[in-house]
Amino acid sequence: MSMATFTFAQQDTTVTVNLPHKQYDKKHKKPTGEENTIKIAPLGFVSGTFPVYYERVISDFFTVQGGVGITSRNYVRNTFQSIDPITPIYPWSNNYSLPDLADKTLEMGNRKPNLGFLLSVQPRIYFNSEAPDESFMSISYDFYRYNFSIPGIVYNSNLNEYKHTGSNKKEHENISDLMVGFGYQDVYDRLSIEYSTSIGIRNVKGSKYVYATGTDNSGNPITFDDFAPYKQTLFNYNIGIRVGYHF
Repeated sequence: MSMATFTFAQQDTTVTVNLPHKQYDKKHKKPTGEENTIKIAPLGFVSGTFPVYYERVISDFFTVQGGVGITSRNYVRNTFQSIDPITPIYPWSNNYSLPDLADKTLEMGNRKPNLGFLLSVQPRIYFNSEAPDESFMSISYDFYRYNFSIPGIVYNSNLNEYKHTGSNKKEHENISDLMVGFGYQDVYDRLSIEYSTSIGIRNVKGSKYVYATGTDNSGNPITFDDFAPYKQTLFNYNIGIRVGYHF
């Protein structure tokens, strides 16, 4: 970090005070060539995201940020869905009233997270024409792919019950966010710290493993060992902190 030196003189005594300051501010133009920032989101793990972002300065007031990464268990979404589970569109719902014997949607007991991926694109406008420094407004599109596996249902005759002990079944959930946000980014000699908040619309589409058994209208045994789709449209609110390397 650069240092500014101020000297105060009184008679024969001199006091020197060193104060830190940013490499550039409104009175100091951004050094030529330092138009790139690579960032991470240190708190992303709570939503099961591990992204890397790259922001590129296009002009004094405009930048574009892109991101890629991997996804795992989404603790935030799992918590909310345990309170109010999603009801999928069951393949038997039009003809039969049968209970789903498989675990509820996103219930993380027998279900295990697998690695997925994420993609992000975000153009930004900086209000003070000091990109990528200080206040900005953004529009972003983010796509998240979450993958899961869950053992299939098998009937245990000794226990007279159905258990998740079969071969693994692959599930997934796709989340698309379209957001408008505001934020502030402090850029120092090499490091940057960004704080942002955004609101928008979230679209969710997923596929859940389902299992049901019973009898049809004629009394014949029937079994459904299948997958059921589900979808949601939600209002979304996000608070973000990102730490970057500026070069």
